[in-house]
Amino acid sequence: MKRKIFSLLLFTFAVLASLGVYAQPREAPANQPAPIPLEIVLSGDGWVSQMIIDKKFAPESKFGFFGLSYLKADYDNAEFLRESINLAFLKYDIFKGVSLMSGAIMNSQWGFRPYAGAQYGYHSRTFMGVINSGFHLTETKNFESLAILEYRPPIKGAWSLYSRAQGLYSYNSEIDAHDRSHFYARLGVSYKNYSFGGAYNYDCYGPHKITDNQFGIFLGVLLQ
Repeated sequence: MKRKIFSLLLFTFAVLASLGVYAQPREAPANQPAPIPLEIVLSGDGWVSQMIIDKKFAPESKFGFFGLSYLKADYDNAEFLRESINLAFLKYDIFKGVSLMSGAIMNSQWGFRPYAGAQYGYHSRTFMGVINSGFHLTETKNFESLAILEYRPPIKGAWSLYSRAQGLYSYNSEIDAHDRSHFYARLGVSYKNYSFGGAYNYDCYGPHKITDNQFGIFLGVLLQ
């Protein structure tokens, strides 16, 4: 296991070294589409990736799209720890920062579920916050909330501190019990479009709240 972790660290640091050559500035014209954050986490137990899309169909349009793709795998191929979650929501802005959402969620454990809810989002140069809350429109009538907070205060030049907290809670009203939750924390630095540092993932499953904890390193990039 130690050899596996060491190999992953060497690979990741090699990738990070190459990023300094190809990185592009974070500053962009106001009319340029919002970037797409992509993140990979490597730990001693497994591998996680996440990509988020939050875009308007046109700069002045009230309609937009929110999508999230999450993949998790265990190096030993433990079936219980293999997971895929995909969200695809159509958004409509009702006033500044607040949108109605409707779409679907695909989960490797229970399949397809339609969804309806709302989103509040706030963005500035150094801070981003998004909260989605809504219901699975199926017999379970899960109430689910997802929150993502990100803070990037500048350090010097193209470097900045990078910190993020992400939490999910899904409650199954049919059985009156916890269904799925997680808490993810990141702390590191950003250079232009790239971020890297330490990662912590806490996942909790089912009414019996079976947990999985992962410590590792993350590598993130903002795709233009």
